[in-house]
Amino acid sequence: MLDTNLKEYIHKAVGVVGVSAGIFGGARVIQNLIPVLRELGLVTIFWDVNFTTVGTRFDESGNLLDESFLPRIGAFLDELLWMAETLGHGREHVAIRDSP
Repeated sequence: MLDTNLKEYIHKAVGVVGVSAGIFGGARVIQNLIPVLRELGLVTIFWDVNFTTVGTRFDESGNLLDESFLPRIGAFLDELLWMAETLGHGREHVAIRDSP
């Protein structure tokens, strides 16, 4: 699925959220997905969010039960929005030079 919109990915911001039933919260998947995202032209942010033991983090309706995640989620979203805005400005105002 990731390779279906290649032109739309160039210089777009992306953040990754890992979820797992175990204690790593998808960290291994994130570690391996970041180079793939970069190769597709996406720009990854510095923050990620890892939900460990996901069965205990959300209720049946999907509401977050553990508020200790909120500061990290906030930092993640702030960075994602900043990067998206910065890249949007760049795409509109800075021409990319052709490769030699």
